Amino acid sequence: MARIAVIGMSSFGYYLAKNLGELGSEILAIDRDELQIERIKAHVSKAVVADASDRTTLRQLGLEAMDAVVLSLGEKLEASIIAAMHLKEIGVKRVVAKALSEDHVKILELIGVEKVVFPERDMGIRIASSLHGTNVMDYLPLGSDLSIVEMIPRKEMVGKTPEELNFRERYGCQILAVRNTDANGTTFIPHPTTRFKESHRLIVMGKDSDLAKLVSH
Repeated sequence: MARIAVIGMSSFGYYLAKNLGELGSEILAIDRDELQIERIKAHVSKAVVADASDRTTLRQLGLEAMDAVVLSLGEKLEASIIAAMHLKEIGVKRVVAKALSEDHVKILELIGVEKVVFPERDMGIRIASSLHGTNVMDYLPLGSDLSIVEMIPRKEMVGKTPEELNFRERYGCQILAVRNTDANGTTFIPHPTTRFKESHRLIVMGKDSDLAKLVSH
């Protein structure tokens, strides 16, 4: 069971903490606003009113023992940066922070934050990519020029197997799973001899340049 602290009960922080709690993680929710803590406390393991910009407070909460700490301080840019610095200084293993702008992303990365989430940018990229390729159903960027797409099989793939297509060498991408959209609705890891159907949706990982070529037809 993961032990995760979520600092800041903005909409992003609230729903993240709530969903992580429902998935079975041990969640510590932190916010300066007592009303926000009252709202979240039924959904998490522990909820405390505290100022995340105070290093002594963060240390007293034992955050360095957490598997990860998520920063979601709404529109408080300065508080987010200070809290990120303090978390790194006290030895938190993994810091994930929500960014408010491209400049905020750069600052957090310079501080050493392991993962920076910029929801507006990330969702924009995801929707644009899914709309750009007519056979792309969904898109998930992984960073470092690597992404995952869910795609409708190209015409030349239908009725063929990964082995017959020589898929990895031909397209430079790896099929992670296949989702069946027929009545069964199953998702499975394909065998080299799995024969692709029109009802299949391929979940494929690869470099952005290779994926662009794969979905361009």
